[in-house]
Amino acid sequence: MTKETCIECGRETVSVFHTDDGAICFNCYAEIKNPSRKKRVIKHDEADIQTEFFKEVSLFFPKIPEKLLFAVPNGGSRNKIEAANMKRQGVKRGVADVILLVPKKGFASLLLEFKTGKGKQSEEQKEFQRQAEACRSKYVVVRSVENAIEVVRRYLF
Repeated sequence: MTKETCIECGRETVSVFHTDDGAICFNCYAEIKNPSRKKRVIKHDEADIQTEFFKEVSLFFPKIPEKLLFAVPNGGSRNKIEAANMKRQGVKRGVADVILLVPKKGFASLLLEFKTGKGKQSEEQKEFQRQAEACRSKYVVVRSVENAIEVVRRYLF
């Protein structure tokens, strides 16, 4: 079999359809006949802040026990099957993004909710905050890495 170059993507392949303009590979032909849906662009500003926080937190607080500061996988986009599985496994909407399970200053734990400058808590997050504070946990909405580091510093020292 002879390889031909696809007029759409420029790749060489033996799986082609011949058109008046030239050869087109199967993948490009399928995309033309049944275009994939354009994926929605989702900004991950809160996730980016949280990611940076975890990159830096051990530099500022090397003595925090590694397993006692963790993120809660309760956000993000998932397919329906994965979301249903996680719900069955106990994931709850509204739970804080990050939990520090170190009791300090009369608090049972520190709970951080990461938000952008304009981000607002959902009703589920507000309800979680009320329940957590009723159980002596400190709950703080943080809006930057610096803010989060400072909240942890004040909590620990």
